[in-house]
Amino acid sequence: MKLSRLILSAVLVGSSLSAVVMPLDVAAKTLEERKKERPVEVMSERVGKKVAEAIDMMTGGEDGENKAPLPDVIKMLEDIDVKKEFDKAFLSQLTGKLYAQEGEYKKAIEKIKYAADLDVLSWDDQAGVLKLLAVLSLQEEKYQNAIDYYNKWYGFTEKHDPQVYTHKALSYYQLKNYAKTVEQADLAIKYADEPKADAYQLKMSAYVDTKNYKKAVDVCIAALQYFPEDKKWWVPLAQFYLMEEDYARALSTFELSEMQGFLNKPAHYTTLAQLYSMYGIPYKAAKTMEKHIDSGLIEKNAKNLSVTANYYHQASDYKKAAQTYLAAAKLSEDPEHYRKSGDLLAIAEDYKGAIDAYEKAIDFGSEKLAQIKVSLIEAHFYLGNYKKAYQYAKESLQSKQHKRMAQGWIGYIKDTAQRKNVSI
Repeated sequence: MKLSRLILSAVLVGSSLSAVVMPLDVAAKTLEERKKERPVEVMSERVGKKVAEAIDMMTGGEDGENKAPLPDVIKMLEDIDVKKEFDKAFLSQLTGKLYAQEGEYKKAIEKIKYAADLDVLSWDDQAGVLKLLAVLSLQEEKYQNAIDYYNKWYGFTEKHDPQVYTHKALSYYQLKNYAKTVEQADLAIKYADEPKADAYQLKMSAYVDTKNYKKAVDVCIAALQYFPEDKKWWVPLAQFYLMEEDYARALSTFELSEMQGFLNKPAHYTTLAQLYSMYGIPYKAAKTMEKHIDSGLIEKNAKNLSVTANYYHQASDYKKAAQTYLAAAKLSEDPEHYRKSGDLLAIAEDYKGAIDAYEKAIDFGSEKLAQIKVSLIEAHFYLGNYKKAYQYAKESLQSKQHKRMAQGWIGYIKDTAQRKNVSI
């Protein structure tokens, strides 16, 4: 039977049926009346004996040592000549269940559907075959069929089964009907005796697929009330906050996830480091990257080392930043990594190290040769290498961008060298 539109609406939105259709006790009484009115039949004696023999074959008799293979049991049941509709229905559903145990789901569905369509089984058995048809349809990825059979089951039993609602939510999700997915997941949550993660997961997935990250956040928060130690809610919650550009909550959620040991992917830590940097904690960003590069979780490549160096630079740890750029340069042979290392070593007043880095940048064909030569003027000057500083200053006169600076350096170097009686 199908539910009337009013009853269905009341069930889905959780309204009291008494407000729209009839008092609950009347509805329950009607259901009980239908149960009592359903005839209770038994198998004919001949068929009953054959079924008993088949069950003995299947269970191995009293000692359980002589079990027959299921295909043999199925063949025996299939060979029974039946005329009575109830016998046909009972044998068909029993054979169908055995086919299902053998993994022959299409045959199982065919047999059990035949039994269900006869509609002569006992109340419980009829309800059971309708639900089994839904489960088997789900197994066979016949999602609309699964929904239809679950609806028939509900129309027959009027029972609120959270597992049924979860299976319907899954079926709707596979059919990309996300509104219905959420609707059925909500019913599964509402009628569950104890919270189950599956319903929340399906609801969250529906919102993710529709890019409704704000609602996905709400689902995660609701789920965490019941599953606070389950990592599958923490990291997605942090990521949804990112999608919503709520970076403060994203950072705090990532930190809580890390404290509980839930971060286990390179992207988790690179994102955490970015958030530290964004919120003015670059040293922690650098340490996060360095720790997980050293552990091997984050790949030790030039890109990741360069990012780490940049965080150290932001934190004003110039020496560490320079060393990390040098490590990146050894892997990349990128002259820009050498140049940046030179700049940072110069800031840290390690002029000898800066000169070595700048020369490496030149050796590897830097396109910023003029800028590097200007930097070499300063590095050599502060090391007292006035002759070298003067040489680079003269070469820098060829650069339109740096000519005026070079002229200033030339005068300054001459004066300093003269005062110190150094020949240039």
